[in-house]
Amino acid sequence: MSLLYQDPSKSHDEAAELLASGVDENVIAGLASIGLNEEDRTWAQNTCLKYLASENASVAASAVTALGHIARRHSELDRETVLPALEMVKRKFPFLEGTIADTLDDIDAFT
Repeated sequence: MSLLYQDPSKSHDEAAELLASGVDENVIAGLASIGLNEEDRTWAQNTCLKYLASENASVAASAVTALGHIARRHSELDRETVLPALEMVKRKFPFLEGTIADTLDDIDAFT
């Protein structure tokens, strides 16, 4: 198995294009970029919330992780909206419980 490093640094427009492609791998890359780079916290949070509802567990997991990065980077998150959404993901994909726990830790620590 070989690992391939991909630079997650994308502009807002590039990330939006990745999301709009509808290709899961591109959506995952777009979400990673949003979590690590997006300056518009509200747009970033709302975009991640949208992808939490994905039927693809990898896409949902990427949205979960991105929310943790947003909390860490911006020190702010709409907890009343995000926390129930994370619970929904945990019910839908119980095997993501560890990823969700990590994100909840970031939210608690940084917001």
